[in-house]
Amino acid sequence: MKVSLRRTQAAVLSAIALLAVVPLQGWAQSVPSPTAPAASVIDPPGRVARLNYFDGSVTMEPAGATDWAYAELNRPLTTGDQLWVDTGARGELHVGSTALRLSQQTALSIVDIDDKNLQLKVTQGTLSTRVRALPPGQTVEIDTPNVAMQASSPGEFRVDVAPDGSSTTVTLRSGTANLYGDGGVFQMTAGQQITFTGVNLQQQAGGPAPAPDAFDQWVISRDRSEDASASARYVSREIPGYEDLDANGTWRSDPNYGEVWVPTVAVTAQWAPYHQGHWTWIAPWGWTWIDDAPWGFAPFHYGRWAYLGNAWAWVPGPVVVAQPVYAPALVAFVGGGGGGHWGVDLAIGGAVGVGVAWFALGPHEPWHPGAGYSPSYYNRVNNVNITNVHNTTIVNNITNVHNTYINQRVPGAITAVPADTFVHGQQVAQASRRLTPQQISGAQIGAGTAAIAPVRGSFTGGMRTASVGTPAMAMQRQVVATRAPAVPAAYRDTLAQHFASSGGRVAGAGEPIVRTTVPAAFVRPLNHGAAAAPSPQGYRLVNRAQARPVGAQGAPAGNVQANAPREEARAPQAVRPAEPVQQRVPVAAENGAPRPPGENAGHEPAVHAERPAQNEPQAPRQEQAMREPNVQQQHAVPEAAPRAEEHARPVEPPVSHVERPQQQERPQQQERPQPARPPAQQEAHRAEAPRPEPHPPAPKGNEHHDEHPN
Repeated sequence: MKVSLRRTQAAVLSAIALLAVVPLQGWAQSVPSPTAPAASVIDPPGRVARLNYFDGSVTMEPAGATDWAYAELNRPLTTGDQLWVDTGARGELHVGSTALRLSQQTALSIVDIDDKNLQLKVTQGTLSTRVRALPPGQTVEIDTPNVAMQASSPGEFRVDVAPDGSSTTVTLRSGTANLYGDGGVFQMTAGQQITFTGVNLQQQAGGPAPAPDAFDQWVISRDRSEDASASARYVSREIPGYEDLDANGTWRSDPNYGEVWVPTVAVTAQWAPYHQGHWTWIAPWGWTWIDDAPWGFAPFHYGRWAYLGNAWAWVPGPVVVAQPVYAPALVAFVGGGGGGHWGVDLAIGGAVGVGVAWFALGPHEPWHPGAGYSPSYYNRVNNVNITNVHNTTIVNNITNVHNTYINQRVPGAITAVPADTFVHGQQVAQASRRLTPQQISGAQIGAGTAAIAPVRGSFTGGMRTASVGTPAMAMQRQVVATRAPAVPAAYRDTLAQHFASSGGRVAGAGEPIVRTTVPAAFVRPLNHGAAAAPSPQGYRLVNRAQARPVGAQGAPAGNVQANAPREEARAPQAVRPAEPVQQRVPVAAENGAPRPPGENAGHEPAVHAERPAQNEPQAPRQEQAMREPNVQQQHAVPEAAPRAEEHARPVEPPVSHVERPQQQERPQQQERPQPARPPAQQEAHRAEAPRPEPHPPAPKGNEHHDEHPN
């Protein structure tokens, strides 16, 4: 009864605060005025990519940055971000329920990611994509130097781009896809593998998809682990990170909040949400929390936290039919006093300085976006239906109203750090300070974002400049695309500009940085897709509406079904492939010469659950094994061996999309791969089994719950 009464009181006070028209310096946000045209409002995207696993050296260049840095676990990735997976490394990202797996020596760029579109650019290397669900209106496009592939159904799609970009091999294990080139479109169906050269859908080789190689086997093991996730019963698969909850906590049923999740890994008796990690600035959302825990994504960007009994529990909310909407950090900030003063006073080095303090929002407590947004976006991100917020200024609290937030007075819930620590993305736990009861009771609370402008260290806070080289030429290589690249929000950061002009500065932290110049690579043509219109730098645009179906040999076909041999549609069991089945090109040896076919097995990097500490290039693995043999024996995870039935399964010929065979359901894997560890837990686990570092393999070549947090 006490908890229920408190929830009701919090909900009432939050609704009152939402409708109040009271200026609150530092924390006030607003919806568009009635005179502002609807087109002037650009809601933040509801989806991001999450880098949830990597083994080996993986580097990234955030949108707007000029230096490459070692990637970090749990960092949200968005439009304009670039990744390089170095020799001997692997990586895995998720965009909702779509899984992206990258092999070694792969260059990936996120061209566009929003509620409807996922557009990726692969200019070198291997990308395996599992599209679990493809609702109407959503697109998944992979642009390469030779073709632009769009998934037309859920399925498993793999692209292999040659190191020099001269050819692209597309492999479909399941599903269907449309491949676009200059003036043409080619439909691929499950069980096919085709190599394309040039930009006009010219086929170099084609035939049935080959048996899974070592990288495919690793992908299969990751898929099995996701398929068997117990957390998918409580959390939408569209929430990135749901699969990491299984091995790091327990699910409980609470009479007030329903199913809740209690973490058991990387927590202590003094642990509180949003305490072990750091802040970084990612446009257009602004200040974004990056948690250190291996499971630290879903519980910090979706749902709410509650202190139940003697433990913190994550409350994802009921399962509803809606796409979950990402938030940068679901916290309330402490401070925002009168006279333009923001933050709290802290004892810093024997003197009193400015600090920033926050705590986790509780169930049913609304979060207010930092940038301009529509009422519809506010409703979706908070899973509410409030229609009377138009033409008002939304404030996050009412002056001198206390106990509005259920977590405000939980011991240890509030974390405070010097403002310089906050703005430069330094580790929070080591710099945290305690606030006195007087500071807490006298402070105003704002459930939005801190009104502090970013400085140079804010964009890559927590990341270190990479010492390994990245293939600049490969990253700049031109690709075929059906859509012009979206302009990253980092180049039109209106929120940073607003904070900088409003005095949101930290003394001694450096001058605010606001980017307003859009590079030529993101300038859209005036007449999209027309032959006379210039393409953006690095993109060769094709017009889908004018694309003609292309037959098996690259010649125009009268019907899209003619992409597969006509004999195949009538008698799949006796069909011949479009061209004689090509023997798979063997993996290159260290000297660049092809390996004999019998020597290809085992030349993919082995699977290792632990990534190298700090994501730095490591000493030769042979030396590590010699130095720490016991650790290596305990923690090395062997590569999943191909199953006997997969070797015995006959190779299927390509079939038309009308008569493609049903895909067999994969058996569940009994043992799931161990999740990647944060840097703090890596030091004792750095040793790995020796493994070769070959050149990338030559080109070769399937359930959905919905829930919104709160």
